[in-house]
Amino acid sequence: MKDPKAFNFDGDYGEDYKELASLVIPGYDELFIATLALLKERIGPESQLLIVGCGTGREIEVFALGADRWTFDCVDPSQAMIEYSRQVANRLGVSSRVRFHNVYTHELEVSHQFDAATVINVMHFQKDDGSKDHLMKSVSERVRPGGTVILFDLHGEPSEPYFQLFFKAWTRYMDIRGYSGEKKDRLLQRLSAGIDYVSHERIMEICQNAGLNLIRSYWSGLLYNAWIFERSDH
Repeated sequence: MKDPKAFNFDGDYGEDYKELASLVIPGYDELFIATLALLKERIGPESQLLIVGCGTGREIEVFALGADRWTFDCVDPSQAMIEYSRQVANRLGVSSRVRFHNVYTHELEVSHQFDAATVINVMHFQKDDGSKDHLMKSVSERVRPGGTVILFDLHGEPSEPYFQLFFKAWTRYMDIRGYSGEKKDRLLQRLSAGIDYVSHERIMEICQNAGLNLIRSYWSGLLYNAWIFERSDH
């Protein structure tokens, strides 16, 4: 049984999250630039984006400055993460284009349809008991037909031989990046307690069932991967 409280974004994990993400996720900072480039090819200059799990405001930092007429609705159940992202928007002077919602995605009005949505570092915190499916369905329902959904997630099939190789390489990557000692030990304990890993095939099933058609995988780093999807017309 996975512990849903292993990652407390309103507590010490949330406070450390920005440093942690940049240090332990391969290619994390460049991912957002690549995502912006893809989105600009897919949606217009005055588009509305749904940011699921706005976290430390990285999407705002990259997307709002890179596309000065896009508007953003940022959703996060963590009040601490909402406030952090709000500070980012204020600092960059883009607050007029950003709305914050301290709720879960399924609590947003389904009648408001977005041109695109990003789900970056969110789904792997959900259990595979229907929660992952519910998340992606709630996202898909709020994106217009033909719209774009970006998913970036930590995943893998622990029973497969490759998993231990890649997981051990990931922990070595943390050491190389200087994320070691007690902080690393706490992270590994949280990963063991709180992450419900699923295979690439399971992720594709979840997204297909949500009405999302895969365009292509476009980013990969050890156990992390990013995919771009198009919402089906029905």
